[in-house]
Amino acid sequence: MPTANSVSRSPPSPAPCSMSSPSVNYDALEAKTSIEEITENELNQRTLQRLRNDDLTYLFFGGAEDQNYMSNYILGSSTELGWLGHFMKKSTRLNRFGIVAGDIFDICSMQSVDRFLEDLSKCIHIKARVFAFVDLAEIIYKLKDAITYNITGLIVESCYLGVPETTFLFNTLRDVNNLEELCINCDSEDADGSLSDMLDDDFMAKCIPSLAACKGMRKLKLAGLNLSTKSCAALSALPWLSECKQMQELNLITNRIGDDGLDVLIQGLPASIDGLHLDENQITLARQLPLLRFKELYLSCNALSLDGPRVITASLANPECRLEDLFLDCTAVGDKGAAILAEGVRNNQRLTLMSLNHNNITERGWNAFSSILCDASSINATYNSNHTLQDLGDDYKIPHDILMLLELNRNPNKSRVAANKILQVHRHLDMRPFFGMGLDLLPHVVAWLERFAESRPDLKLTSIFEFVRGKKNEVSISDQSSLPKLGVDAHRQGQPGARELPLKALVAVFWVPIALGTLTLGVYGIHPVLVGVGDYCVDATFNTDVNM
Repeated sequence: MPTANSVSRSPPSPAPCSMSSPSVNYDALEAKTSIEEITENELNQRTLQRLRNDDLTYLFFGGAEDQNYMSNYILGSSTELGWLGHFMKKSTRLNRFGIVAGDIFDICSMQSVDRFLEDLSKCIHIKARVFAFVDLAEIIYKLKDAITYNITGLIVESCYLGVPETTFLFNTLRDVNNLEELCINCDSEDADGSLSDMLDDDFMAKCIPSLAACKGMRKLKLAGLNLSTKSCAALSALPWLSECKQMQELNLITNRIGDDGLDVLIQGLPASIDGLHLDENQITLARQLPLLRFKELYLSCNALSLDGPRVITASLANPECRLEDLFLDCTAVGDKGAAILAEGVRNNQRLTLMSLNHNNITERGWNAFSSILCDASSINATYNSNHTLQDLGDDYKIPHDILMLLELNRNPNKSRVAANKILQVHRHLDMRPFFGMGLDLLPHVVAWLERFAESRPDLKLTSIFEFVRGKKNEVSISDQSSLPKLGVDAHRQGQPGARELPLKALVAVFWVPIALGTLTLGVYGIHPVLVGVGDYCVDATFNTDVNM
């Protein structure tokens, strides 16, 4: 990869090739030239044949030394480059083109490169241009027509850009009105691995207003450009951004935004932006900053201060917090930070993911989430536990019981999640208050059985269901003394089995989840959200011991 100290500015030596000169009539040659004559590479032959047949939607090519999974053409000569430009102009289905390797034009004559870039600018169906792992210093000034004409997407990923090239690129974008996706990732690392000082915040703050014409922007990534407070202010000041409805995320990874820049973004970005990527940005959260307005927030690889977890917790505990996904990998939170973050999600009902990978969290730190996910101190406490958080990352040190609770929370039926937790940790429930209600329970049992039958079509509950459904409106409480014992036929498909249970056993077995959730009966005083437990009720059928 070229760096600020290693990039050569001398142009490559021209490679002689008469086929790629402007005088070549490719239309006349096409009828009598086979694909095999153009290239010997089998991958190239397949790609070129599809391009010739107008059956190719994307074309990414690179050099022989840079073969990777993105390339579907390995450029080998000026001749091939000329034919590529010819077929690309004629294609109506090709909509994405990319150069995904460094210095691929070194093997081609300057004449063939110029002609190819001219052909590229005439490819009206190609809406997206991709340049990855390329030193653009020698060709960027020839790309203006190819960039400005009729494109909706421009991706410059992991490419070296100095001050002159960046200036030219942003000035060119002043004329791109249809741009919907812009990604500029300036890979400008010095030999010691630090960001180059060639691009700074003052310089980028002057470049960013060039994006004022891009009113249709949907996706924006500006990475490795040394953005900081002034650049963030320039972004927030873009006239179209305040009224933008279609752009939902902003990616500013690997910059120098810091706490001050984050504050500017929080205050200035429109409400439509739900996702903010700020990995590797020297953010410490050393002071209170409201993070609750975003749905997705990426703060990985920022060395948070000791107060950082408390700042995050303050937002998570706020009832107005919109955060659903929070990435805190490699932020040095440790066990103390994990415990603080756990408290933040105690009453949070929106956050589903909080990634805490590579934070030196031990079992002690992870266990802070145990009582948050399932507080076993009482039934009400278990019911009021966090049933929303589903993922803490993939750290191998996360205890198994924490993983099981997170897995349980992935059930979208939160009433069932709460019921399952209650039945797991409160195995000796006092059913006596319900026994005295007798047949007043039957209408509720019917409702539960109907819900249960919908969720478990593989299970038959014939006798119980028919009896209860038929008797709920015919038997009064005064009839309890003469009730016979009931025959309970509970079996799975193809595996019949029968067992007799008394009415009180029926109540104990099938009313447990309903009783736990009853509000009107006022036994436990908790909300009616636990109806329909599922497997746990069936298991209880064969483990309940009720004395008459």
